[in-house]
Amino acid sequence: MRMNQTPATAATAPGITALTGPRQRNTAVAFFRESVRSRQTTGAVAPSGSPLAQRLAAPLPAPGGRSPLRVLEVGAGTGTVTRALAERIGPADRLDTVEVNPRFVQLLTGALRTDPVLAAASGQIRIIPESISHTPLPPKSYDVIVSCLPFMNFAPDMVRSLLERYMAALVPGGHLTFFSYLGTLPLRTLFARPTEAARYRAVAAVLADFSTRHSHGDGVGVAWRNLPPARVTHLRTPQPTADVAAPDSPVRR
Repeated sequence: MRMNQTPATAATAPGITALTGPRQRNTAVAFFRESVRSRQTTGAVAPSGSPLAQRLAAPLPAPGGRSPLRVLEVGAGTGTVTRALAERIGPADRLDTVEVNPRFVQLLTGALRTDPVLAAASGQIRIIPESISHTPLPPKSYDVIVSCLPFMNFAPDMVRSLLERYMAALVPGGHLTFFSYLGTLPLRTLFARPTEAARYRAVAAVLADFSTRHSHGDGVGVAWRNLPPARVTHLRTPQPTADVAAPDSPVRR
């Protein structure tokens, strides 16, 4: 769930945050602690790596020659994906980032002041410190939604409800990306109790159904350099018809 480039003198290992400076190690340690403390909402033991973050942020076009965009990130964690999105937003764009974990909110708030990329876009970034279940999502209010929630940790009905809310909150032609770790479903079902194994399979079926109905382009990509490798799914709401303008949708792709 939780979701970077270090200075040029240091290499970033897959799955390790790329916030710059001495914050890198502290952020990774904090993430691991929260993954132990809050396993259901964290869903991993290390932040997502930069290759995964870039794939998740890919639907957001670079600024310049386009209308302002409204972007929602759900499950910001320590800010890896937030940073990838911040690299792409323009001065008129808005990025709302939802994070329920107070420790991660604290880290994100500090990063908006100390990380060069996030600080440069801090005027366009709003941190919403609550569960997405409590966050209003008005219809057609976002152009791009990036979800970093660990769907496999949730009940199937909750996953379905979240995906339906995401799709309803997107403008016509809007983009939704989310990810799941590659190859973990067989391992989960192998070692889980029968009821948990059934839940895992039901969640996978919900994700497959939404992917089939709303897939865009190749639909799925894999971030092999992430730890563990992750499958990124890209969905899209129907494009407006050619003879009907969509004034609330600045996405033109």
